[in-house]
Amino acid sequence: MVMSKLFIPAYWPFFKSGELRRFDYSAPNTPSFTSVFSYDKGSDSMLYNNYDSAGTWLNKWFYQYRPGFGVAEWRDDYPGNKKVVLNPPIGWGEFQEVGSDYINYPKFDFFKCWPPASSSGVQIVHFEQHISQMNVMGAYYQDIIQFTYLQNWNGKPATGARYWMALGVGPIKTQFLTQDATDPTKVTESVIWDAKITKVG
Repeated sequence: MVMSKLFIPAYWPFFKSGELRRFDYSAPNTPSFTSVFSYDKGSDSMLYNNYDSAGTWLNKWFYQYRPGFGVAEWRDDYPGNKKVVLNPPIGWGEFQEVGSDYINYPKFDFFKCWPPASSSGVQIVHFEQHISQMNVMGAYYQDIIQFTYLQNWNGKPATGARYWMALGVGPIKTQFLTQDATDPTKVTESVIWDAKITKVG
């Protein structure tokens, strides 16, 4: 049996309008957080901004679709004017089958980072399920991929997440993952956060 491959960028938010697509994540007895996706014309990139429950900005990813590579997270910004530029970028896949893994080896671009920095990482994305439909926070979604990623830098324990991304929408649910420092086969899973999505523009 030949399994069909999924075009992964179609599940990530990609647009070139002035839209702000906001995902407010909540789970019982757990602090909420917010992610906002927008398009940056200057860098021809999508921006993925994250905020804590108080609305404090945490970080910003810059990502693009690069044919032949897939979803490429090529820059991350942090408070204090810290900037990490990646070459190769952090990859998230392009054409993948359910059950497959996507692996790449991102590196800091020393002189483009601020402050200048070097680091080498491993990104492992595992595509777990292709789900036909799902109801999240009272909204009905069709065509969802469920995948995990674990990312480590300089051999340290990995961190990551599980995402449920709906076609043409983005991450409607998420869960954080942390690799155990003493037993690398053990991964701790957080609660699952559901998203309420609003669009402006």
